[in-house]
Amino acid sequence: MDFKIARIISYVFHPLLMSMYSFLLLFNMDAYFASILSFKGKLIILSFIFLSTFVFPSVFTYVLYKRKFISSMHLEKKEDRNIPFIFTIIFYYGAFYMLKNNDGIPAIYLILMLVSTLMVILIFFINLKYKISIHSMSIGALNGLLIGVAYRFQLDLSLIIIISILIAGFIGYARIAMNAHRPSEVYSGYFIGFLSLVLLFFFL
Repeated sequence: MDFKIARIISYVFHPLLMSMYSFLLLFNMDAYFASILSFKGKLIILSFIFLSTFVFPSVFTYVLYKRKFISSMHLEKKEDRNIPFIFTIIFYYGAFYMLKNNDGIPAIYLILMLVSTLMVILIFFINLKYKISIHSMSIGALNGLLIGVAYRFQLDLSLIIIISILIAGFIGYARIAMNAHRPSEVYSGYFIGFLSLVLLFFFL
């Protein structure tokens, strides 16, 4: 795979964007939890999720980089990830807390935001010892979410599940092609993310 294409894939499917993509997919499903919210309500929530889970963590990471607390915005080194992860956890929990304190939001969105926060916490502790692919973990979680929702709510999401699995393959291949991760780091990240979400819905 061409390096430029691999980098574009890594940017488009950046881990910090996955929460927004997940909410966007849930908002457009043929289910009560999507229809209960107005278009304006969905837009407000999506904008809030985008700010809390992408813009704020990205800006803070940039500040850390400019202040030379980390060596790269891409966080290639395991040691560079710890401080950004801590503040990302705070931003994610803040998003969950704000959603929780708004009446009328279906539980599935609260669960998704809480699980996203817990996964960042899990990544933080794993990163203390091992480096795994957060890109793969994030798309694995999205795959698990789609399969879990399809099972739990008896929805036919076959097409989007197939597409998301293919995207997962492209992301994993891109991370390896960029020498950002070894195959074992990509595979382990994917299965941790996938199992975390799919098991949640199977045992809810």
